[in-house]
Amino acid sequence: MSQLSFSPQYYEALEQMKKIVEASRDVSIEEAKKQYFDRIPISTPNNCIVNEIKLDEKYVIKSKEYLVDGLKIYEDVIDEKWQSLDNNGLYGEWVKIKDREDTGKVVLYLFGGGYYMGSTKKSRDFTSEIAKNAECSVFAINYRLSPEHQFPVPLCDALAAYLYLIDPPLEFEFKPIDPKQIIIAGSSAGGGLAVATALFIRDVGLPLPSGLVLWSPWVDLTSSMPSYWKPEMDKTDFTIGALNTRKLGPPSSMSIEYLKRVKILSEKIKQKKPNVVGHPSFTKVPRFRLYCANEALAIPYISPMLGKFTTYFQVGSGERFLDSNILFSFKASDPNKFQLPKYATRNFANSPFKNVILDVYEGACHCFQSKISKFSINRSCNFIKTHTLNESTPNEAENKSFQEIQKTINANIINPNYEIRELDEEFLKCLNCENIGVVPELEVDM
Repeated sequence: MSQLSFSPQYYEALEQMKKIVEASRDVSIEEAKKQYFDRIPISTPNNCIVNEIKLDEKYVIKSKEYLVDGLKIYEDVIDEKWQSLDNNGLYGEWVKIKDREDTGKVVLYLFGGGYYMGSTKKSRDFTSEIAKNAECSVFAINYRLSPEHQFPVPLCDALAAYLYLIDPPLEFEFKPIDPKQIIIAGSSAGGGLAVATALFIRDVGLPLPSGLVLWSPWVDLTSSMPSYWKPEMDKTDFTIGALNTRKLGPPSSMSIEYLKRVKILSEKIKQKKPNVVGHPSFTKVPRFRLYCANEALAIPYISPMLGKFTTYFQVGSGERFLDSNILFSFKASDPNKFQLPKYATRNFANSPFKNVILDVYEGACHCFQSKISKFSINRSCNFIKTHTLNESTPNEAENKSFQEIQKTINANIINPNYEIRELDEEFLKCLNCENIGVVPELEVDM
């Protein structure tokens, strides 16, 4: 199989990311976060207007109310401290293009970073490209990060941002955004969070956004799919093929507090003996995610691949998340055809959105969009433009049943000349994997 002929800048960026990821694994979690901010430059294009804001506390309070009720069945495997954490204010930023008329379309963007690093400022080069090419406004939210803020805190913040968009304060200059004009988008962990947010929006009965756009989303926190463990991915990707991809490193105030909370939660789970969805493999290895306890891995708002739904995906064939994204997208197109683990939650039978499109770029690494060319970004932005409604455009899909609109998928492979063809059969072998959602029994080094 041929690979994309990337520019020298792409390979330089890939090697730089490999060095950053590798260097961060043996330092304290605080130092890893600092290195990220020191080494990744903030880039704000001259044609952009960035307006940083602080959300009214009422949105976090309202979001928390929804989560307390909606996550009640999972409360025995969640650190209850999340409800009392001081949020110190939830911040976000609007990214718009200068001298451009407001189209009314909004992308709610959630950045990537493994749930423990990242920021809206560090994402501006990407969010500005979205704003320009999709002819929309982008609202990016600085959701709180682990290990200080574990699940469901990021979900709480993302939902608060959505509530802010559809019901803004009276003193703000924009009117409530029609949900049909909103796309929720995210990269890597932010992509997984985007799906989780959309699922939760549906499950609590709030009006759904128009759709999702996901760039290399992290949807399987069990690390169960074959591509995650293929040695050849070491050459093409900067993500690490290990069960625990983020070590705590040397002792620090943050790691000490984290381990304290882990111990408390572990004791709580032992005492409660919760009857939660899961697999025996979850508890055969020590805790390996900063974001949640092993016993919580199958919550669909944590590992969305274990739920059912739909949207638009981009993934590289050279990245470890390849198989999980392929399975995820096919399952979204026809939830009843593609099997879930036997233990998986069964309440996601209908997809809430209209179409499923999957683009696989040959040889590309994790979150490659800003590293190759504008081609992949333009593909995403065209989806955004065509899957949000103009006020004068009737929503024809509303007249179709779920059964009619959810069983379609357009799965593509992008060749070295950026020509599009149907996804090759070799990529579809992962659809029949036997150990979906089963945690590999490997050593875990914290």
